[in-house]
Amino acid sequence: MAATEVKVLSARYDVPGVDDLEVYEQHGGYAGLRRALEMQPTDIIEVVKASGLRGRGGAGFPTGLKWSFVAQGTGKPVYVVCNADEGEPGTFKDRPLMERDPHALVEGMIVAGLALNSEQGYIYLRGEFAHASRQLAKAIRQAYAAGYLGEDVMGSGKRYHLTLHRAAGAYICGEETALLDSLEGRRGQPRLRPPFPAVHGLYGCPTTVNNVESIAMVPLLLVNGAEWFQQWGTEK
Repeated sequence: MAATEVKVLSARYDVPGVDDLEVYEQHGGYAGLRRALEMQPTDIIEVVKASGLRGRGGAGFPTGLKWSFVAQGTGKPVYVVCNADEGEPGTFKDRPLMERDPHALVEGMIVAGLALNSEQGYIYLRGEFAHASRQLAKAIRQAYAAGYLGEDVMGSGKRYHLTLHRAAGAYICGEETALLDSLEGRRGQPRLRPPFPAVHGLYGCPTTVNNVESIAMVPLLLVNGAEWFQQWGTEK
């Protein structure tokens, strides 16, 4: 008996106009953000931990555990960075999500910001992805206009800003510390570790760097629960 195909991140790919905010909302968009605003930051992280969600960039490190390492209460800002460089030859798993369902990534970035008490996020996008850049830029503009981004996210009193940064096209910048150097305006080169980005990352501040798919999955986890996600894959 053939296995039934289940679409999760790609579920909205074939919805006409879902790259537009209004259509995205009609298909469950920003429900995860609304749920996140009802939760404490640590509770959001616990859901991500319990789900078993792992990094989708290659290392497969548990996302919730990575978030829990991010230093809090240091007096420095906390940054959320999305690694959308996708420089591996022949690799295009993030690209369709950003082109077809860009609000999924924008929503995930906002939820990640709430989980980590961050007020600023960056999407570091592969420079050659021109269409993805246009789609994400439009989604960010729409999210600001609708109050999902800005000084008062959905009237919650919480601030979150999101910046789209087009990369310079260097393969090495797919490595997270080289990416941070590039984002700061320097030549992308891997940093010696420790210190790790969770303590000393972007501009010397606590930072998490996560893949497109990892971040886009988080709103779905809050809506559907950790056990819903656990039904797929192996135990670990």
